[in-house]
Amino acid sequence: MTFPGQSKNWTGRAVTWTQVTTQAKAEKVEYWAGYLSRVVGQHKRAYKLYRTLAYYRGWNIVLVGHSNGADVITDCLQGFYGLAPIQHVHLVCGACESDFARNGLNMALAERRVGEVSIYSAGKDKALAWAHTWPGRLLGYGCIGLEGPTRVRPALASRVHVIQRGWEDYGHSDCWGDDRFDDTMRMITGTDIY
Repeated sequence: MTFPGQSKNWTGRAVTWTQVTTQAKAEKVEYWAGYLSRVVGQHKRAYKLYRTLAYYRGWNIVLVGHSNGADVITDCLQGFYGLAPIQHVHLVCGACESDFARNGLNMALAERRVGEVSIYSAGKDKALAWAHTWPGRLLGYGCIGLEGPTRVRPALASRVHVIQRGWEDYGHSDCWGDDRFDDTMRMITGTDIY
């Protein structure tokens, strides 16, 4: 529910923040998806991410997806092979499947295509509460940001992190608000302790 190309979007602000605050480089993959239109074109969005990642072979890649972006990331990891290894995947208030056996993250972690996964869960996430209803499920929404990860292989559990502490009063997009943006970015970039 953000319009690509707007400078106030969290994606653009996150790219700028990363490049002026850390030694890392950043890129964004933007697209438009509404609440209902999300079901159409999800494969194309995952392919767009795959194509962008192809330019970064040899880099230490960290992926960050918020809401539907988390689903785009898991679809990309599950549907397209040959990617450079992903160092860390951050699923922020993710609207993707929470079952690691079904969302492909068990396989990606086991095959070392992904190093670590962090799942951020907002305590007052009304959007994911709606996604957890039968109409939300019918539209393909998952609720990893609400439920947390399920069916993570025990051997992989030490590489999966759930971040809830400090997020109890957050709504679905509150982490990107002006008053919380820096804290969120420090957590994602590793310049802050979980």
